[in-house]
Amino acid sequence: MKVNPIDISNESLWQSRFGDSAGVADDALKNLKKAEKAKYQRGIAYAKLTAAAAYFLQSKNEQALKYLSDIFHWFEENKQEKGYVRALLLKGNIFESFGDYEKTLHLWLEAYKASVEIHDKESEGESCSQLGLIYSRLCNFPKSLEYFNKGLKIREELRDENGAASSLNRIGMVLRQMKKNDESLEYYFRSLDIRKKNKQFSAIPWTLLGIASTYEEMQKFPESLGYYEEGMTGGDKRCNMQCMLGAGRVYSQTGDAGQAEERLEQSLKMAQELNSMALISEAHAALAAHYELFKKPDKALLSFKQYLKAKEVFQSNEVQSKLSNIEVVHAVEKSEQEKEIFRLRHVELKAAYDIIDEKNRDITASINYASRIQRAMLPNPHEISGLPEKSFILYLPRDIVSGDFYWFTEIKEKLIIVAGDCTGHGVPGSLMSMLGISFLEEIVNNREIIESGKILGELRKEVQKALHQKGEREEARDGMDIALCVIDRIKNSIQYSGAYNNLYLIRSGELSEYNADRMPIGIFELGDNNFTSQDIPYHSGDIIYMFSDGYADQFGGLNTKKFKNKNLKALLLEIHNLPLEEQRNRLESEFLNWKGKNPQTDDVLILGLQL
Repeated sequence: MKVNPIDISNESLWQSRFGDSAGVADDALKNLKKAEKAKYQRGIAYAKLTAAAAYFLQSKNEQALKYLSDIFHWFEENKQEKGYVRALLLKGNIFESFGDYEKTLHLWLEAYKASVEIHDKESEGESCSQLGLIYSRLCNFPKSLEYFNKGLKIREELRDENGAASSLNRIGMVLRQMKKNDESLEYYFRSLDIRKKNKQFSAIPWTLLGIASTYEEMQKFPESLGYYEEGMTGGDKRCNMQCMLGAGRVYSQTGDAGQAEERLEQSLKMAQELNSMALISEAHAALAAHYELFKKPDKALLSFKQYLKAKEVFQSNEVQSKLSNIEVVHAVEKSEQEKEIFRLRHVELKAAYDIIDEKNRDITASINYASRIQRAMLPNPHEISGLPEKSFILYLPRDIVSGDFYWFTEIKEKLIIVAGDCTGHGVPGSLMSMLGISFLEEIVNNREIIESGKILGELRKEVQKALHQKGEREEARDGMDIALCVIDRIKNSIQYSGAYNNLYLIRSGELSEYNADRMPIGIFELGDNNFTSQDIPYHSGDIIYMFSDGYADQFGGLNTKKFKNKNLKALLLEIHNLPLEEQRNRLESEFLNWKGKNPQTDDVLILGLQL
């Protein structure tokens, strides 16, 4: 039987599509013109299929779907053709790149079924490999391994060593995700042997990256570092960046701060050169974790803020891309029947929901990470309990992170202690609170300013500078309220200054209230007046209470009203003779009882100190 030259050319182009994909697309369109002139339908179908595959490899999804949709119905009517399986796999690839895993799974299962029916072993192996991939994306690892192993067996029977190496690599990846690290390494090394033997220089670094990542998870750091370093020698810039990042993490975990920072900074530079916001955010996250580990909270905060910024851009671009892809699908498939269009819309809505759900999970993870940094910057309660003075802290963030903060330091025979309440709550408030702690460290411990009013004055300047406040009326909403005490243990005196936050002192069953200045740490409409320093003598056994407004402002009780300061004063008088830890527990239980089923209104902070 004579073979049509167009068929020979189409098959040759299909096999070479991974090389010069732009050239393949051009030659496939030339074949298309010849087939159309000859009215040769099979030639038309395969030419368009090859063009579609070449466009997909160039990330030109709209053109790919256009040509694929034009001829998909022909292959559906000619399912005995191996092009039918190719079309199903290609369409699945396109929808997988869109993040539409439901439709991808449907197409690849159909491809596997069709390849078995027409006894096309090569396509059957490819279908198994793709099904393994989609099941791993869906975190169904047992199913993923089932199909990867089927594909591996087929490729070994066909003596397709490069295909087998790919299957082995993917099996190693899934086993690592399942925490079966020893088995994972076995498959990675089998893949590496084949790829080195066949001189697959572009694929070898990715296997090295997998091996290094597995050793890192096993905390076998010398082995991990060796493979990360070897993986950097490849020509793939994205793989080189991932290896550089991994090496930085390993150096950080083994205590080599200098090498860690050098590698992590270099990985960030490489990610920026690739213009990949996903990789940039990953590098910033690693730097934040490194600085947190080495007790550099200012740098950790800066890197974490850069991580959040990059993550936001990445997610915004990803959502926009997915929405654009939905528009592409509508444009190329608008001629299909209403039932199919309705089903696609259902799938798209689910995909859109998945995008939102994934973004929410990422945001929650980011907030949890912010909470870790905030907790690292707050004084450890055990450090406070180690002071000569007995104390308690009631700290109840409304969200995962808090706008309230506390801080203390000992300098020149004096104890300086602070309770602060920043504008807002959640992430904005927590970022402000971390700025406050950093500024207080600088003002008191580095500049050695220990007069309470001057400390607040300097803190106000730093906050105004950080927020770029220039005195505009609307800027008065941004800042913090604070109570600050400088306790002189030699003179038995307290120097108190406050920005809106008052101080309570209980002595012999009587409560005295010391009023704060009625201006914030931030822009104030009436100008930057000096903060008042109040000198208060104290007796042994006196208790001072510093607090934010969250406790008093909580709505609850029978009539859903605010708790109010007068009730807080009465409660403190009632419990002040109890041990400090019991006082804290009573305050918390009273708060929860008052709140009942109402949502928490604000962050809550009460700090008690017995002198």
